[in-house]
Amino acid sequence: MSTFTKSLAITMALGVLAAPALAETYTFGSGVPERSSANRAGVLPLLEKIETATDGDIAFNPILGGQLVSVPGALQAIADGVVDSGFFITQFHPEELPAASLMSEVTGLAIDPYATMGALNEALFVTCEPCREDLRRIGVVPVLTQSATPLTMQCTSEVETMADLAGLRVATIGRPEMRWASSIGMTPVRTRISDILSGLQLGASDCALIGTAWIRSYGLEDTIKSVIELPQGIISGAVPLAFNADVWSSLAQEDRDAIVALMPGTLWDYVTDAYVTADADVKQALEGKVAFAPGDDALRAAWQEFYAGEADALKEVAESRGVDNSGELIDAIVEVFRVWHEDLLPQFEGDREAFIKIAEERIFSKYDF
Repeated sequence: MSTFTKSLAITMALGVLAAPALAETYTFGSGVPERSSANRAGVLPLLEKIETATDGDIAFNPILGGQLVSVPGALQAIADGVVDSGFFITQFHPEELPAASLMSEVTGLAIDPYATMGALNEALFVTCEPCREDLRRIGVVPVLTQSATPLTMQCTSEVETMADLAGLRVATIGRPEMRWASSIGMTPVRTRISDILSGLQLGASDCALIGTAWIRSYGLEDTIKSVIELPQGIISGAVPLAFNADVWSSLAQEDRDAIVALMPGTLWDYVTDAYVTADADVKQALEGKVAFAPGDDALRAAWQEFYAGEADALKEVAESRGVDNSGELIDAIVEVFRVWHEDLLPQFEGDREAFIKIAEERIFSKYDF
């Protein structure tokens, strides 16, 4: 071999060795409508941040709106590797996730969206070991869980007070909302998210207990006539990004670390952009078209009474699902929510950096998947 040929061969070999690795593209499946604020302002920006944080090692192919997986079927699709990653809701899986599904039952403990986001993630990733055991057993790795903004009562007729709601049928997503509706004399109608609009239009329900931004996300602009804005819990328990366990373990350690390091800031940004800002935008857009009322003293008093009884209700749910030491576990979760709302909220209210520091110290420095 000539000197030139040898040099060329060495140069080519070095070039191959020095070439940057191509990004691995992972499928992300979600049954949530593509136009929802959770996707546009929450999930999709997070996927882009991960690609940047991993220097392009990880990229995603998002397949949204039920094109590949449904909302109820997403957990199994992630576990089975039908998708590499995805969005699932713990509420739909009390049998597969008896403890982890409790993350969808804490609606009645939640008041502030940021405190709830912190409390919910601490409950899952630190306090509730049986929750994590559920997810390890099925082969799914969550990297965050989410809450939203407070639920509001949205109706197809003019309502302002608790008396106006008596006897009305209300579309509810979870059991805590059903308990609340029953406690104020309404008739709860358990409804899939995708069926809220048709239920209101066809008269199966008169109201829906959902977040304000959902009016736009689920196409209710021409159906809802009035909203009682009194906060009535915060829906929780969705996991906007989880990986198939084999896929997660195949990622380079530095990429896994980079993803987890994004999470404290993501909690703040996700609830701000996908829900807090979206709620304000939707309310402004509907001014003059939908009547917004604050609720009356009777409704506020009823909520306080309901809130005080939620710990006992949660214990009953946990015990019915066979969760070991359910009373102690619920007491610990309730205490986490109290700490975030009473002790920590004054320390970070309106301060993203303070929130990030607390979330890193209390939650993600202890992440163990």
